[in-house]
Amino acid sequence: MKAFVVDDEALACKQLQLMLQNTGAFDEIQTFQDPEQALSEAAKDPIDAAFLDIEMPEINGIELAEALQRTSDSIHIVFTTAYNEYAVKAFELNAVDYLLKPIMKGRLDEAVRRLLKDWETKRVEQQQEPRQFGIECFGSLKFYQIINERKAYLPVKWRTNKAREVYAYLLSAHDHYVSKDMLMERFWSNSDPEKVSTQLYTTIYQIRKMMEQMPFHHHIVKNDLGYSINLEETPIDCEEWEQELRHLPEINPTTYQRHLQNLMNYQGHYLGEYDYPWAELERIRLAQLWLNQGYALIRFLMGEQRYVEAIDICHRIERIEPEDDRNMKYLLQLYNKTGNVSGAIRVYAKYRQYSR
Repeated sequence: MKAFVVDDEALACKQLQLMLQNTGAFDEIQTFQDPEQALSEAAKDPIDAAFLDIEMPEINGIELAEALQRTSDSIHIVFTTAYNEYAVKAFELNAVDYLLKPIMKGRLDEAVRRLLKDWETKRVEQQQEPRQFGIECFGSLKFYQIINERKAYLPVKWRTNKAREVYAYLLSAHDHYVSKDMLMERFWSNSDPEKVSTQLYTTIYQIRKMMEQMPFHHHIVKNDLGYSINLEETPIDCEEWEQELRHLPEINPTTYQRHLQNLMNYQGHYLGEYDYPWAELERIRLAQLWLNQGYALIRFLMGEQRYVEAIDICHRIERIEPEDDRNMKYLLQLYNKTGNVSGAIRVYAKYRQYSR
């Protein structure tokens, strides 16, 4: 492994370099007293690990870590400091470890072992054949991988419901930054102002730890603007569904099956199992696209006098959106055309109930 040691004190740099050399874990260890120089060198030649002092003038270790992670998300960060007040902030940045000065050999060895384990895990994963993973947001939030052409769901244990919701919110804005102020205002507006930052950092840390357990590499990135989830091309079902919908040709006897398959891929409303007020507009928007597609298919099938197939689509819509009056009207027409009197009576009674 190649590592940087960055500390504005020359003696501290040299001492930590010698201690790291004695572990035998590193092929090369460079030291820097100037954080800007370290950042410039890392941009030219990628490194595996960085041991950063937090208390440095101009650019502190926290800021340097964020900048290094923007150059490569595979850099392993270990912080060193004489104070423990930065612990929450350090782990919020997903640091491998946090060492208090003066650094003891046993404690350093423990940090290096942890670093080596993380580094080896990522190296092995990178050498493995690529696997297909994805995220579902229709209905509930799920993660999956494709094994032997079949979808297998990945178990996820959320530390808190808040962590899941904040993750879902960042996912909805993936690859764009959401400010810390926005997150604190949206999710902790009623909390003690002095505790809000800690609650945010703790939640982000919980999300990072969950993401570390997943066998694919989407991750949280932080900069001066806020936080962002980088998906690294991991597909999301609702986005793929909408993209496919927008590229479908007009419905005709040849393209009908493609439209039907797309309609069936809508497995439930966007994050519909959770009462997230911020998701309501997107939920309504996607639902309306889906309903319009369903209505178009029903009209096409009625024009083709394929009434049984049209009724099947009405039933599909009814399972997900049972109170939709337009669907009830179509179903009532279809039951009348097929002579299903009892079905027509049932739908009419239901329509009267919901239209009051």
